[in-house]
Amino acid sequence: MLQEQSRFYQRLLFFADCVLVTTAWIAAYYIRFELLTPPEWLPLSRYLGFLPWVLLVSMFVFWASGLYHADRAQRLTRLVYAVARAVALGLLVVTASLSFYRELYFSRLHMILFGVLTPTLMVTVRLILYFFLRRARLQGKNLKRVLIVGAGVAGRRLEHAFRQYPWMGFEVVGFLDDHKPDASGVIGPTRETAALVDRFAAEGQPIDYVYLALPLNAAARIEQIAGDLSTRLTHVCLVPDFLHLDILNSRVTDVDGLPVIHLIDEAPLEFRQVMKRAVDIVFSLAVLTATAPLMLVIAVAVKLSSPGPVFYRQERMGLNGHTFQMLKFRSMPVDAEAKTGAVWARPGEDRATPVGKFLRRTSLDELPQFINVLKGDMSVVGPRPERPVFIEQFKERVPKYMLRHKVKAGITGWAQVNGWRGNTSIEKRIEYDLYYIQNWSLKLDFKIMLMTVWKGFVHENAY
Repeated sequence: MLQEQSRFYQRLLFFADCVLVTTAWIAAYYIRFELLTPPEWLPLSRYLGFLPWVLLVSMFVFWASGLYHADRAQRLTRLVYAVARAVALGLLVVTASLSFYRELYFSRLHMILFGVLTPTLMVTVRLILYFFLRRARLQGKNLKRVLIVGAGVAGRRLEHAFRQYPWMGFEVVGFLDDHKPDASGVIGPTRETAALVDRFAAEGQPIDYVYLALPLNAAARIEQIAGDLSTRLTHVCLVPDFLHLDILNSRVTDVDGLPVIHLIDEAPLEFRQVMKRAVDIVFSLAVLTATAPLMLVIAVAVKLSSPGPVFYRQERMGLNGHTFQMLKFRSMPVDAEAKTGAVWARPGEDRATPVGKFLRRTSLDELPQFINVLKGDMSVVGPRPERPVFIEQFKERVPKYMLRHKVKAGITGWAQVNGWRGNTSIEKRIEYDLYYIQNWSLKLDFKIMLMTVWKGFVHENAY
């Protein structure tokens, strides 16, 4: 983590950012008007005259975006992301506000340089402080002593995280638990929480944090402990033990000051989601452009193979249960399901045309789905969409099946690259889909895309 709980470090970082914004503003001026060939020269004093306003707007935006919230457990990637988001928002507000001033034309190149230098300097300073604090904590300095109430799954997982990431600077003193008195690390029952906090304080080794990691049925005990500790100076944190539940896209919001925990929710629109959509658009355009000649050949082959349209439109279910028309190159005669109705593709079936068999075996019939991605119906990576008629069968028979609709459906997915496609176990497919949703990241998306290319499009379960 970068910011200390101490207000001193938070204020120090705030004023350091003031200096860095000032430095970036002036440095951008000299690079623009001294090092580069200017179309017209403007004195530094004109730009300095607007510096107070730039500082005021920038620092307010930085503060409002939560850049100075203390968080010992903040990872390096989240730190860089927080700075980039705050600076981008600040630059947008500054640029918009300066556009109302008509008497001075602000160089666009200057603003671009300012937008590059500011996050670079801020991240650099934070990295220096980050690694300085990390090294100090690894050496046993600046540690925060922790007492965990509850030695269950949540409590043990919390303690494991503190041990796995010692740079956070948390030292677990022990556990308190009523049901596992002889378990490793348990130093007493939960009713002695306040007494132990007092005893450690008297010995000169105060407890900085008490983490309440008790199950939901222990609400009365949680309330009692929180009440007892309200007269002490230790920080009290609640870790709800929801690990026995299926949690997707969990987050905490508030309604008129009342905290609301979202256990199962759609992924909130954030920078990572915007980046995923951008990757979908760029990648789909690239694929459609590169495969345009191939798709033309396939279209002609499909048209000549049997009467009917080139594309096959099939209703599928996607994000939040919304249905859409998924595109494929037609691989069957137009009346293939006229007598049987919707049936699951099985090995050895003879409904496909000769061209269609080849397209299915090589997954080339899926290429038009990149059009669905461009339209926003699907993503490149995500759980494969299913037909509503089959979903009605699966949702009651397969536990957790509907949870896969909390993200956009994909052309390829974690289940598919691990072999769970076609006529394979639905339960295993859901298991892999939920793993993807719970562990989603852009890095995982790129890994799945590479695995799709590496393993090829031909699969024994594609028919």
